[in-house]
Amino acid sequence: MKYTVFSLLMFTSLVMVSCGDDDNETVDVTPPTITIEEPHYGEKFSAGGELHFEALFEDDVALATYNVTVHDNFDGHSHGRLAVTAFDFDQSFPLSGRADDVHEDFPIPGDATAGPYHFIVEAIDAAGNSTTFADGSSIELEIWITNEEMAHIHFHDSTGAEIAEVEGTVGEGLRFYGEIEDEVGGLDHVEIKVGHMEEGGDHDHDHDHGGRFLAEDYVFEAEFEVEGATSVLIQDLLEDASIVVSQAEVDELEEGEHLYLIVKVEDEAGNISRSAIEIHFD
Repeated sequence: MKYTVFSLLMFTSLVMVSCGDDDNETVDVTPPTITIEEPHYGEKFSAGGELHFEALFEDDVALATYNVTVHDNFDGHSHGRLAVTAFDFDQSFPLSGRADDVHEDFPIPGDATAGPYHFIVEAIDAAGNSTTFADGSSIELEIWITNEEMAHIHFHDSTGAEIAEVEGTVGEGLRFYGEIEDEVGGLDHVEIKVGHMEEGGDHDHDHDHGGRFLAEDYVFEAEFEVEGATSVLIQDLLEDASIVVSQAEVDELEEGEHLYLIVKVEDEAGNISRSAIEIHFD
């Protein structure tokens, strides 16, 4: 029995080698690679506008297709009171050659709900090899959609003047000031955190640095229900909070990391806003 199985395996191997010799070809088992130029992690796009996509696809033999998927990354704090209109996109496109430089503009519906979205890119070559998330060859990043109905977040100093960074002292209680307002509807839920953020893009004028917010090891985090309010002050929400940053926590920051005040807001229509401002220590 063992001899029969071994003989069968040897015969199969000889057939495969023979076929390979006849075709004089090497089996392609390498998936394509994807290099994304745009969008950047954390980049913002307006509802009713376009999402610009730019990427280079490469393969050692021949490319076939790529797929772009966009879906929301909402946290559902509105408890489903109102149905959101999330931007949902899933489409495949042809590729050619060993390298294909792609430029596309995807329309964003004018009624798209504001908030964080996952932007996913995958590719397949002519031999059927597909990129995967397991080996990092498929790409997933977070982008943000904005609209005119979303809440706005403003950071101030104790006098009410707008600021570009917060001044603090290590070992002493931090005080934060600002306003969260919704000019169209009502607010629903506010999250306030002090934590690390890696730089991930160009700074913009909304203080949101387009960086990757780390999901753990926050110095401070709190949630507030503000259902129906049209305006709340950050200092009122944090009136009873004790936020102290130690020197050890500052020393733990790696190169390119900072501590930020991060404010995330959801309104009653399900729109999500987020802004962050760097905390500067003396």
